Amino acid sequence: MRRTLLVVLLSHDSRTILLERRPGEDAWWPLRVDVPPHRSYTRTAHRWQRQQKRHTGVRRCSVTGRLTVRTPEGRSDYLVVILKLARPEAAEAFSLSARWWPIADADAVTVFPRELGSLMTGYVEGWIPDGPITLDA
Repeated sequence: MRRTLLVVLLSHDSRTILLERRPGEDAWWPLRVDVPPHRSYTRTAHRWQRQQKRHTGVRRCSVTGRLTVRTPEGRSDYLVVILKLARPEAAEAFSLSARWWPIADADAVTVFPRELGSLMTGYVEGWIPDGPITLDA
């Protein structure tokens, strides 16, 4: 089983999200952080935030999404965490293969998870309640 933290960075004005597409991939993804065995998603998220020292204005939002994907190799579990920036930042500050996407455009491109655009729209507009939700189909 593989566990991955998906860090969705929400811009300071809540209009765009940071997505990356690594070479050879078709889909745009939130930032990916592998979760080591015997480490929690929460601890991994806190460690990632600490490593981003120059971004002191990053704060965690109260909505998290869980997703499990079955693959021929086994199972991959994902936890989607939304982090909001307090000030503008260049995409390159986080990933060389990333760019800022308007939230409204997230459904028009291939993203992973597919529900990311709807999740972010619901979060920004306030109709997704605080707390954990599942993104499984």
